[in-house]
Amino acid sequence: MDDFLSANRDHWDELAELHPGTDFYDVESFVGGETSLMDLEREELADVVGDETSLLHLQCHFGMDTLSWAREGATVTGVDFSPKAIETARELRDEVGISERRARFVESDVYELPETLDDEFDAHGDGAVRDFDVVFTSYGALVWLPDLDRWADVVTHFLKPGGTVYLAEIHPFFAMSEAVGDDGWIQLPYAYANDEPMPYETDEGSYADEDADLSKQTIYEWNHGVGDIVTALVGAGLDIKYVHEFPKSCYKRFDGMVEGDDGWWRLPDGPEIPMTLSVRATKPE
Repeated sequence: MDDFLSANRDHWDELAELHPGTDFYDVESFVGGETSLMDLEREELADVVGDETSLLHLQCHFGMDTLSWAREGATVTGVDFSPKAIETARELRDEVGISERRARFVESDVYELPETLDDEFDAHGDGAVRDFDVVFTSYGALVWLPDLDRWADVVTHFLKPGGTVYLAEIHPFFAMSEAVGDDGWIQLPYAYANDEPMPYETDEGSYADEDADLSKQTIYEWNHGVGDIVTALVGAGLDIKYVHEFPKSCYKRFDGMVEGDDGWWRLPDGPEIPMTLSVRATKPE
């Protein structure tokens, strides 16, 4: 397992070098004041994120969404296992003028985070947050985690009683898909849920830049079904508030998808399929 995660970390170090310069992330607009968050998570968390909210963002990449939550008023902690991503996130934080007290970034594997943040808390005392009002994760994060039960335990570990965990994710059904054939049928070559890692070669570009020249290596993903996600959260002692499914995507997965004025991508013809999933749960008081 360490070999799988090490290969994935190397890949995300490379993406952290590439992605800030892509049109997909549009860092220039973000620096100018635009949010990087989709309307979905902003609307579904509007009642809990604001001034004085403490928010933990797991698998934050290079921090644009984390800093967008800081602009919404939250005090944020972004976590990623890529040292390059964390370095870039800190540089971006300084560039947009958000203080380190309002937005800190921590290099850590998700599963090692309880120990990592406890050590940081001991080092910084009152300047560090140990328990959070909100734990947030989004779009393409869970497939990099082999064990959802351990992930849910980490989420519970960091939530205050009454706190909220929220994820906006690529729907696992949509993650099975690869292309739309000439006959209009969607091809589903990948497993809906798998315990064994699914290997991929990385020399075919990035979701943010299909023509990017990446070093050739093998990376590994684990798709998790909706039932797996919900069961992991319930097993960690959390109460599910809702599970929502949407026939729209945060990115262009297929040729022929059309981007709407709202920034979401949809299939112009054919049946609506679930492309995005949101789940919200709370930790009992």
